[in-house]
Amino acid sequence: MRAALRWIAALAVLAAGLVVPGSLTWAQDAPGLYLRSVDATDPSAVAVTFRYDGDRADLADLVVREEGVIVEASTAVPLAEERALQVALVIDVSISMEEGALIERVLEAARSFVEAKAEADEIAIVTFSGEVQIVEEFTTDERALLEALESMPLGRGTSAYDAIVTAAEMFEGTERQPNILIFSDGGDTTSAADATRARAAVTNAGGALFAMGVENNGFASLRDIAMATGGAAVVADDAGGVNALFAQVQAALQNQFVVTYASRSESGGETVPVQLSVGRSQAGAEIVLGSRLDASANLTPRPAPSPPGPAFLRTEAGLFLGLALIAVAAFAAAMSLGTIFAGPDRSLDETLRPYGEGYVPADEEQEGRASLATSALMQRAVAATQEIAERQGILARVEKQLDQANLALRPAEAIFFYVAGVVVVGALLLVLAGSAFSALVGLILMAMAPPAILSFLAGRRRKEFQAQLPDMLQLLASTLRAGFSLMQGVEAVSTEVGEPMGRELRRVVTEARLGRPLEEALEGVAERMGSPDFDWAVMAIRIQREVGGNLAELLVTVADTMTERERLRRDVNALTAEGRVSAVVLGLLPVGLGVFIMGANPGYLDPLFEQGMGRIMLIGAGLLMGAGFFWMKKLIEIEI
Repeated sequence: MRAALRWIAALAVLAAGLVVPGSLTWAQDAPGLYLRSVDATDPSAVAVTFRYDGDRADLADLVVREEGVIVEASTAVPLAEERALQVALVIDVSISMEEGALIERVLEAARSFVEAKAEADEIAIVTFSGEVQIVEEFTTDERALLEALESMPLGRGTSAYDAIVTAAEMFEGTERQPNILIFSDGGDTTSAADATRARAAVTNAGGALFAMGVENNGFASLRDIAMATGGAAVVADDAGGVNALFAQVQAALQNQFVVTYASRSESGGETVPVQLSVGRSQAGAEIVLGSRLDASANLTPRPAPSPPGPAFLRTEAGLFLGLALIAVAAFAAAMSLGTIFAGPDRSLDETLRPYGEGYVPADEEQEGRASLATSALMQRAVAATQEIAERQGILARVEKQLDQANLALRPAEAIFFYVAGVVVVGALLLVLAGSAFSALVGLILMAMAPPAILSFLAGRRRKEFQAQLPDMLQLLASTLRAGFSLMQGVEAVSTEVGEPMGRELRRVVTEARLGRPLEEALEGVAERMGSPDFDWAVMAIRIQREVGGNLAELLVTVADTMTERERLRRDVNALTAEGRVSAVVLGLLPVGLGVFIMGANPGYLDPLFEQGMGRIMLIGAGLLMGAGFFWMKKLIEIEI
């Protein structure tokens, strides 16, 4: 008991130690850190421009590494002190922007954006509907920009990609940092260009795209371009959130900084990895010394090291799981200490109690079964499980299946350890899988496996019993013809036939010797094995013993009937084999096809597992497959 509790405490503490640090450390996502450009024309003064979405005070801890080695770098300074911005405001003026006075909100937010710009920053205004129009070329004149934003006529169609290409072409020959801000309330419908060309235009211009809009199905393509070019994508639920979108993008543009360091290599043309880190935020890329790269998309990104542990541990649920494991560890440790100091009752009265009360035999139904619960605490838990299972009617069903499968387990202990195993495995899957949906699927499979295995073992043993039944009846009839009594015949047959028939008959003999009527003991075998054929044989024996007759001839007749029924059953199985194979093939085909697709094209089926609609479709498909398999099974099942 004490050793078991110490093991439980140690395992729980170990699991808590593995889970909780990751949960506490990574519960919140780190602030965004993005490289915008690198000027390495002078290896002795490599200037790295980056965007950091966290607190500026964090930059005091900025670390620069080249080829994995920390290099001495200057203090990060705002980009505005080193380089001005060039921003193309691209605004959707399609008729749909009238809804909810969205265009008025966008123009108001754009005016606020212009009023907050730095004096040296240049802004251009481009509008698009079915056609793209340059309303104002790049200028630092705030008044001219505000006049251009007073009002804009609306038109039909949405040429967002063409507008992005037009804005990108306006950046030629500039020394300022190029940026495109686009606002759209719907997907592209009339562009000559596509998303790939728009992305290439932004990349070639050395810029970044910042996409804004209200939630719509067509926004995903703009989001992809923004993420690929080092920009950002933000959406609002309605027109009321437009001002906040422009404010977020303006903050992102202002949160750009430049840090300078001397390269460890002085030769140009060499490719070296550079990495910036601020606390837990990291960004890296491959740069070429002696060159200048002005766009995030032109930098070959280096993947940041993954945080320790599954992604699930970096969520609040992971934190709660870690705290729960700590609680379990504390409880197990307390119980272990309690057993050390309290210990089992070893008083003289306890030692002499069996001699005073006499020997108490085990319950008949538990006799011969192995006990897994050897500690007092475990026995109390098993007793509570037995009480609950007995009230729900589960205990009798489990006991019957254990008997049919010939597993020497106590039903209450089997139920207790099954439930405990499902809970423990479910918790482990939740930690290791990193996804609640994957953990749920694994938990369902885990919960279904033991009952399925038990049912398979019981069914296999029941079929073996059924196959031995005609031969057993023939042998029993022969013993009766030789002058044996029925009891002597059953005892003789029990030593001759194999398992499982021999075991069941030996149990009948044992029960009969203990005083149970032979017919009742035989009926117990029929009920325990779920064999209607054996039940009919017992019924024939009971009737013969009541009314008289030749029992040997009766048993031979019953055996011949069972043999003919078994032959007919096998004929039916042969005729329905095609239907069974079809059901198996159709049931396994979707699973096999899914495995093949995941192997041939990894990531193609990810939306089915990562998106809510995909998961609903998977569950629905599984239910429909199960219903179809059950239907086909019932169609080919013929009772004999």
